[in-house]
Amino acid sequence: MAVTIFAAIDVGSHETTLRIYEISKKYGIHEIESVHHIARLGLETYSTQHISYHTIDNLCNILNGFSAKMKEYAITDYMITATSAIREADNNIIVLDQVKQRTGFLIKILSNSEQRYLCYKSIALKENSFHKLIQKGTLLVDVGGGSIQLSLFDKNNLVISQNILLGSLRINEVLQDMKAKTDNYQNLVYEYIANDLHSFVSLYIPEHNIKNIIAVGNQLTSFVKYLSVHHFGNLQPFDAKGKKKDSINRQEYEEFYQAITSQTPEELSKELDIPPDRTALLLPIAMIFHIMFEETKAEQIWLSGITLCDGMAADFAERKEKITPAHNFAESMVSASRNIAKRYRCNAEHNNNVEDISLKIFDALKKPNHLTKRDRLILQISAILSSCGKFIDLNDVGENSYKIVMSTEIIGISQRERTMIANIVRFPNERFPNYVDMTDAFTKEDYVMATKLNAILRLAIAMDRSYRQKFRNTTVGLEGNKLTITGKTLYDITLEQGIFKKCSDFFEEVYGIQPVLKQKKQF
Repeated sequence: MAVTIFAAIDVGSHETTLRIYEISKKYGIHEIESVHHIARLGLETYSTQHISYHTIDNLCNILNGFSAKMKEYAITDYMITATSAIREADNNIIVLDQVKQRTGFLIKILSNSEQRYLCYKSIALKENSFHKLIQKGTLLVDVGGGSIQLSLFDKNNLVISQNILLGSLRINEVLQDMKAKTDNYQNLVYEYIANDLHSFVSLYIPEHNIKNIIAVGNQLTSFVKYLSVHHFGNLQPFDAKGKKKDSINRQEYEEFYQAITSQTPEELSKELDIPPDRTALLLPIAMIFHIMFEETKAEQIWLSGITLCDGMAADFAERKEKITPAHNFAESMVSASRNIAKRYRCNAEHNNNVEDISLKIFDALKKPNHLTKRDRLILQISAILSSCGKFIDLNDVGENSYKIVMSTEIIGISQRERTMIANIVRFPNERFPNYVDMTDAFTKEDYVMATKLNAILRLAIAMDRSYRQKFRNTTVGLEGNKLTITGKTLYDITLEQGIFKKCSDFFEEVYGIQPVLKQKKQF
């Protein structure tokens, strides 16, 4: 039985963590050791947007220690990532260079979407819980040091996901100077965070009945420890069968909340045997879930215990085919895109038609052009969002669609891919710009792929320029250097043929293939 030893390193906002895993097809993913050290990157970034040399030096020393630990296991497979604490620092390029020079590690800075996606992959491995929960309204609350991610799942699909800059460490830093000026710090925290959480619920939740809350995030360690080990009121850390509980109901949470908010960070530090700067983060975290219970009709909160390192291990295992993906997140990305289109009142019939034609053209071209499943997903999302800019202005649809996409996160889509989608929908009619005019947005490889997908999308949009879905049962065939698109219709297609011809030159330039639109009379 082949067992792979994999290391995941998370350069977090409050501490840097190394977790080592055994991964095999037979037994899945099993953590065998973990080490963490305080490295307060977020403390500096969230207050000054800058990471000092002293903190960089401390980080490098920690990472060199991790490197020595990895050599004990002879580890060659690893992943090291950083999130908002380095992502938002104005000198992050220098930080990455210093780390590379002094430790040999190449840190990957995750976008917010990539960070949450990794965690969700790990949660989905718990099939009996995750898949059962998301059949009904489930709010996944991912608490980080810099922000929280609120993701709504319902009927097995991701409906909406929103990032809010209310991470536990950021809240603590923002309100630090105000502590001495109030006798009720708890109320201060409530006033600071309640409105943003209320706004999210008001905007996105009314159509959904929330039954469950899933708590995720690296910042939950102390929170879960307090919840699991201490007895108060009716809350017990074990169920009637003696198994450790992984969820608590409304009443139990309120008892926990009252207990934890009645103690000072110093008292909690002594009780939990952890530093006061970590227990100081417990109040913001407890408050976030307290408000979410207030704002929704959730019956229980499920404590996943999942970390970003677990997500890295799950991603590695999936890529190396050590595990089978437990949830089709591509479908969730498509579902989320459809909900974005609905929010901006896109014409569903037109969208579905453009999507269908685009994917048929893609499937005809994929083999000779070495196009991938991921390229197909990017095109599909582009087709779904291609007309969302009409919500803002009918005269500049492409530019406004671009702005909407660039301002909207889809969990699982990286910043690079989001930029591609935004530019694919940006030019629905006019010629795609030359690379020299887009070097700030793309690598050469991404530019070429964006032009290829844009060329397909433009043909599909041209075939429904009237928004009347004139073509039925469209078929696409590739023979030699000719792509024949045949649609059954009795309508006058003069408009569609004219617009299609205007888009054909660019398509032929990009693929070296001539597209031909044929009408088959349908009686």
